[in-house]
Amino acid sequence: MLIDLDRMNHNIDMLAKSVGPDKTYRVVVKSLPSVELVRHVMARANTRALMLFHQPFVNVVADTFPDSDVLLGKPMPVSAAETFYKKFSFQPEFDPATQLQWLIDSSERLAQYQGLARRLGVRMKVNLEIDVGLHRGGLPEPEAVTPLLKTIQDDPSHLTLGGLMGYEPHLTGLAANLDHESVKSVLSVYRGFIDKTKDSGIDVSRLTLNGAGSHTLGIYEKDNTMNDLSAGSGVVKPLDFDTYHLRDNQPALFIGTPILKRYDYLPLGGNMGKTLSAWDPNRRRLYYVYGGYWKARYVSPSSVPDAFYHSTNQEPVSTSESVDIKVDDYMFLRPTQSEHVMLQFGDLLVVNDSAIANQWPVFRETG
Repeated sequence: MLIDLDRMNHNIDMLAKSVGPDKTYRVVVKSLPSVELVRHVMARANTRALMLFHQPFVNVVADTFPDSDVLLGKPMPVSAAETFYKKFSFQPEFDPATQLQWLIDSSERLAQYQGLARRLGVRMKVNLEIDVGLHRGGLPEPEAVTPLLKTIQDDPSHLTLGGLMGYEPHLTGLAANLDHESVKSVLSVYRGFIDKTKDSGIDVSRLTLNGAGSHTLGIYEKDNTMNDLSAGSGVVKPLDFDTYHLRDNQPALFIGTPILKRYDYLPLGGNMGKTLSAWDPNRRRLYYVYGGYWKARYVSPSSVPDAFYHSTNQEPVSTSESVDIKVDDYMFLRPTQSEHVMLQFGDLLVVNDSAIANQWPVFRETG
């Protein structure tokens, strides 16, 4: 798995510039699952804010980035939260009560977390997930926030409010700006939740008001409804992120796989190979590569079609006769996503000036 350092740095700069100096850029760790990769992005973007989606990663981050500000990107089963505290070696460098926000999507989950906090004798900082139009969970309307806020305010020894989180990937693919009706709807709903929070006597200027993602972050450059914007995949721009608001970002993540075998014909029984070759000029030469069946598409050599058929061991790739590469040469693929595909390999190979400049291990569970 290769990362082009210059392209990635360009992408980080684009994202940080889009967020601007008056908001927080929050790095989505699931999309960049490597401590050293996250460290590089944090340093380049000058941010300590992280969004996490997996309990083992939370423990790794608490140990590795003790000055980080962590927001969970999805509601965790209370058992996962309890596992974090059991594995966390309480240390003065990282204080979960102030630096870790657990995502809460319902009064039932809040009650579970409150029970855990009382049982463990800790104070938990919670962020309320709000539905701004995705309809994938979260508090369904602004009025729903009021009873949860009361529960939090009535138990300051065990609960504190960290903020709100409203995710809106349903805007993906739209060449949307602040004048777009769908965007206006998202922001209007978000402001409704903010107003209800203010009505409970809470100073919202001290809260994390999170939203966006790589696809949509660029929409909000001139809007201040949210003060905390998230992005991860836009740093390396896999194939599924060739979307409007990332049009100036560059692909920076690639799989390199060696050629194991080459045939200058299709080695199929009977006349099937000749028939396919006559019908399709991209079926006249066959290569077998090491591994395969990744969430990825072949990009080099150019104009290589998808695999002849999929295999996770030796994947056959048919080409035209214009593709002339040898055994032990490489084919390159561009992943469709980063989070899952990156974890299928060993160290990430960081390429700079056509040479491997570094090797960054991917996440491993500790403890």
